[in-house]
Amino acid sequence: MIEGDSLPVLGAVRVVDEAVAALRRAILSGDLRPGQKLSVPALALRLGVSRSPVREAVLALTAEGLAVESPRRGVVVAELGPKEADQIHEARGPLEGFAARLAAERAPAGLAAQLDAILAEQATAVAVDDEDGFFRTNAVFHAAIAASCGNAEIHRLLASLEGRMALALRHVAAQPGHRDSALAEHRAVAAAIRTRDGDAAEAAMRAHLAATRRRVG
Repeated sequence: MIEGDSLPVLGAVRVVDEAVAALRRAILSGDLRPGQKLSVPALALRLGVSRSPVREAVLALTAEGLAVESPRRGVVVAELGPKEADQIHEARGPLEGFAARLAAERAPAGLAAQLDAILAEQATAVAVDDEDGFFRTNAVFHAAIAASCGNAEIHRLLASLEGRMALALRHVAAQPGHRDSALAEHRAVAAAIRTRDGDAAEAAMRAHLAATRRRVG
């Protein structure tokens, strides 16, 4: 039986995509726990769909690194240890720093307003101690910069890390001190992008990710 409330019964449109999204949310929220077996029959029953799209969804999550093959248990939710989390953050620094530089130099003017709106929502989440709200707006903030950097390969590489980065960040997002610090760091990145200062944007993003890496460790 699958526990948790984040697995809604799905409609018939784009069932595989919906199944991937539902299972990803359940993994990142902790409703599907690290090491938990991803039983296709049980998940299909819970989601109200046939086994075929769920089987494809589990394969997609394995490709993302959110699930792994276990020799004796089949596919299970990935467990991310301290070493793996540190390596992910080490990889993020240069990539996201450069993405922030390019976004400052190349992104359309609307990006600054978009980031301001995201950070206003994030500030509310921090103020009311909303861990899920912070976690969600954090992902949206970083994704908006990556999507606006004007380099499809950097965007693709960051997207390929997205799920595992989220796993690495989930437990640190629970720390109120991290949320306050990260919001201030995000504001510094957004300010540099607003003024089209590529050097400052890259430095601010690298400083933010280095601080996050220390807090995760």
